[in-house]
Amino acid sequence: TLFEPKTGNVLSSIKDTDFTNYVYQVGGSAVIGANGGVYAAAYANGYLNGGNIGNALTRFDTLKGFVDWRVPGVYRVTPAYADGVLYAPNANPYRIEARAEATGALLWSWIPPLSGETSFFASPVVTKNLLITSTNLNTYAIDLKSHKVVWSYPAPGYLAISQNGILYIQ
Repeated sequence: TLFEPKTGNVLSSIKDTDFTNYVYQVGGSAVIGANGGVYAAAYANGYLNGGNIGNALTRFDTLKGFVDWRVPGVYRVTPAYADGVLYAPNANPYRIEARAEATGALLWSWIPPLSGETSFFASPVVTKNLLITSTNLNTYAIDLKSHKVVWSYPAPGYLAISQNGILYIQ
């Protein structure tokens, strides 16, 4: 549902007829892209039954009022968005997916390198040249062009970047 921020009046709603939620929370935020695209998944469903229930990363077209595309998987955290690309951690298959905003097509993916890494700790963040993500063991900075790890830090955490470009790991 889209709301007018000053009054709270409902502007429009998009019904997702394929949406099934097994818990009373979605567990994440919508991500706003370009051209009226809004992206979301029932993130909490990715944890149910060992992740076997899963969910789907979905693009809502707010300009035309319909669900544009969906990609099934096990998306447990909110993706990051920049310059027409959605960076979505997927638990099955276990990887970060760089997906085209317009179609949902997989552009590239990255798999954490250590055998003990089994889950993504928190939502990733993206800069002009890096995707920063946190697994259950490490935090990684991945170059957006080469898709290679530029640096890593041996601890997981929630990620935020300040206006001055300082990365905070909590």
